[in-house]
Amino acid sequence: MRNAKTASVRATETSLSVLSGIESLGGRATLAELAEELDFAKSTIYKHLNTLENGGFVVFRDGEYLVGLRCLELGGIAQRYDGIYDVAKPEVRRMAVETGELANLMIEERGYGIYIHTTSGDRAVNLDTSLGKRVYLHQTAIGKALLSSLSDDRVEEILDRRGLPGETEHTITDRETLFEELAAIRSEGVAYDKEERVDGTGCVGVPVDTGDRREAAISITAPINRLTSAEREREIIDTVKQAANVIEVNLAHE
Repeated sequence: MRNAKTASVRATETSLSVLSGIESLGGRATLAELAEELDFAKSTIYKHLNTLENGGFVVFRDGEYLVGLRCLELGGIAQRYDGIYDVAKPEVRRMAVETGELANLMIEERGYGIYIHTTSGDRAVNLDTSLGKRVYLHQTAIGKALLSSLSDDRVEEILDRRGLPGETEHTITDRETLFEELAAIRSEGVAYDKEERVDGTGCVGVPVDTGDRREAAISITAPINRLTSAEREREIIDTVKQAANVIEVNLAHE
């Protein structure tokens, strides 16, 4: 019985590895590409692909396996289950319209930052912040805003698990500097990112007090040259802080 249970868990892990392999290859891959990407035999991968296809998690089209829309269905449930998305969505949209920039909503899960909603204004940059995108929290203003709402012990746990990898030459990669910045964020109520994940872009983030729901934060992302003006930066900070306040009030009275 114990061996059967262990085998079942391993089989699930293999299926998840195959699905992740398709994701890492851009959301579509041939069997040969997956065999090269993963440390499994083609016959093993093929069996798991069939299982995933039967469940709607993978579709086969023109010789390639693609992520199926069943994943989107489940993602939609995960996105909305505690009400943060539904309450925050109008304010995220308002931020994008008022600033013309890219507005974001992120939650923390398993030590990563997950974008659960983004909206583009009429001048927004095109970044990889699509629904479900997972990033290191220390590399972005919105992620650091999230970290600032956690206890130091929880932040230490995340750093022990995920590390402090650098993405650009501006990324914070040591703990002392990060904790100093988190202290400043807690004091000022706003986080900044100046080319720390993507060269040429900056971000202003604010934590959202969600009560007993998942930890969340919102932000505006823009080309760095549109954030160098003190007046423009102040406008964006005011917009993000106001949106966070509205979200918090609405969540508290939902």
